[in-house]
Amino acid sequence: MPAWPGGECPDCGDYMPPNLITCQTCRALLNSDLQLGQVDIPEYVPLKEIAPEERETNRSSIISESPMATAVQVPLVPVKGIFVGCPGCQEELKIPEQYAYSRVQCNHCQQLFAMDKSMRQQPSVSCYVDCPHCQRRLRASVEYSNQNVACNHCGGALHMKYEP
Repeated sequence: MPAWPGGECPDCGDYMPPNLITCQTCRALLNSDLQLGQVDIPEYVPLKEIAPEERETNRSSIISESPMATAVQVPLVPVKGIFVGCPGCQEELKIPEQYAYSRVQCNHCQQLFAMDKSMRQQPSVSCYVDCPHCQRRLRASVEYSNQNVACNHCGGALHMKYEP
């Protein structure tokens, strides 16, 4: 099948540059070897509407009714540590979980501060875990803790366990 060499469109007469499939003006096929294909439109199947209040109360029954639903075991992974901003210099610090609820010192400004519950609940806090599937470090905001997430390296599912 040769490429369109360029020239006038057989339908509208406008000049079309080489290597086009359809005319830019009238959308006619420029190569006689090609034919317009037909797209099979699937049959319309209406879905049952679910009210917002039903959605929350019947979530488990909806999932179990789904033909695509499978029982997947998601590994529970404890958080290895957190990232917080220093209250003195605002530099980000990586604090291992073994220092939770203890006094720590900033590497940059040497300010001492307590890693108490209020510090661990700040919106700027993020945590890190090691993915059980690919063993790579995964960092996520604490808003994704205590729920199922997917590893951004391998796509494996895991449940990050974090208690502020």
